[in-house]
Amino acid sequence: MLDVVIIGSGPHALTLASLLSDPVDTYGEWAGLWERQFAALNIPHLRSHTLVHTDPLNQTSLQEFVLKHERSEELRSLPDQIYILDENAFFNDARLGRKEKKRLNIRSTLRRSLSFSLPGNQLSVDFFKHQVKKYKLDKILQKGTVERILPVIEDLEEEQENIRQTDRKTVKYFQVHLQDGSVLKARRVVMATGPTRAQMANVPDWVQGIAETHPDERLRHTVHLMHQLPDSCEAGQRVMVVGGGLTSAHVVSLALQQGASRVTWVMRKHLQLQLKQFDVGDVESLVGRYSHVEHGIKMDGRAYLRQFYNERSLHKRLNMIRQARKGGAITPEAYIHLQPFIQTQQVELKTFCQVSEASWCYRNQTWNLSLSSGDRWTGDMIWLATGCKLDVKQDPLLSDVMKEFPIQQVIEGWPCISESLQWTEGCPLYLMGQYAALQQVGPHAVNLAGGQAASRRIAEDIVHRQTQDGGRVSDPGGGKSRTEEYIQQMHGLFWL
Repeated sequence: MLDVVIIGSGPHALTLASLLSDPVDTYGEWAGLWERQFAALNIPHLRSHTLVHTDPLNQTSLQEFVLKHERSEELRSLPDQIYILDENAFFNDARLGRKEKKRLNIRSTLRRSLSFSLPGNQLSVDFFKHQVKKYKLDKILQKGTVERILPVIEDLEEEQENIRQTDRKTVKYFQVHLQDGSVLKARRVVMATGPTRAQMANVPDWVQGIAETHPDERLRHTVHLMHQLPDSCEAGQRVMVVGGGLTSAHVVSLALQQGASRVTWVMRKHLQLQLKQFDVGDVESLVGRYSHVEHGIKMDGRAYLRQFYNERSLHKRLNMIRQARKGGAITPEAYIHLQPFIQTQQVELKTFCQVSEASWCYRNQTWNLSLSSGDRWTGDMIWLATGCKLDVKQDPLLSDVMKEFPIQQVIEGWPCISESLQWTEGCPLYLMGQYAALQQVGPHAVNLAGGQAASRRIAEDIVHRQTQDGGRVSDPGGGKSRTEEYIQQMHGLFWL
């Protein structure tokens, strides 16, 4: 019987495993899918700076790694002007106080400027491997694809006694069923996979309306590209990319590199291409550095986090998360790279536009699409960079748990779990990533900072429960003091 099984081996799982152990992952290697995704889309560097990483026990661990191995050339310095979504404007030094200006413009030593740099892809991978070796995690990772998480309830006599004490069922242990038929037994399970599995791809409705049979490789979602690393298109082909986020920009760039003669880039949400430095918009770039005005109130990152953690309405919290992330946008670097192709119209932008209808011509082996703008498009390949659906009720790994332990609220697919990120009291299944956003982690849940915050909370709860003599155990902490602790923790994860 294992104490804890972590499902996944990405950055979030690696962070938690540095505090705990026993992870399971399809690829059987740490950050394997993460590395494949970056390689498939040819992503050069992370979006998070060097103070945000996977080592939960040493905040400067990545910086120390860079200095020790003399790999500073693989860092890209953050620009002095940080672009965010603010009517296509950007915040600059004029909005900073004297102290913040001094911190932003540090140039004196490499060690001090490391805090404002973005690590390259290979540098990050090598840092992950260093961390695996440092914490002796190489032997605890088991290769396997999890197909089912089955909670085993306490036997009748134990359950009756437990019901008298807690008014609810209790999990005795979990059976984690793998694709090869093997079963792991664990007292606790942590899901650190996120909604990135192929069956959770967000596929537009018009795709379901395609009547003709077509080759699978001619219409692909980026989830498949990331998992399979195919030769995505052939030289001279006409490609359509659907989506407005950074992934879509990487896919457009990939199509150009592979020789596409023309790329049509369709995005439905915006009237023009949106730029921002970080995927959490104002919030991540503002924490500790900038302030902004919201509804006439000057608010910095710490104030935003306090407002989020004190908000009791889950619907309002969800709106705050969406407002902070602000939908799809690309970085200035990605735009600068693609701008020459946009100017020569090798990349054609179709903004505030979506596909109305699609059909496949078997004779010509081409797509024929009608667009909401009234235009028509004929081409060879369609790539969907439309993300994944977050719906805890539709996640196949959670169906058995949901049946035995229905949670109190699910808001538009987002679950309301406990403050310790446990599914419910009596069911020690913990969630990381986007599933943890609504309850307490917030808009940063899918980012590296969110992974660290969730790992600390889960590890603390597990250790707390393991030290109990028995009986009902409530979530550790709570109330205002706990809220302030979370604010301080999240603030510290972004900027020193």
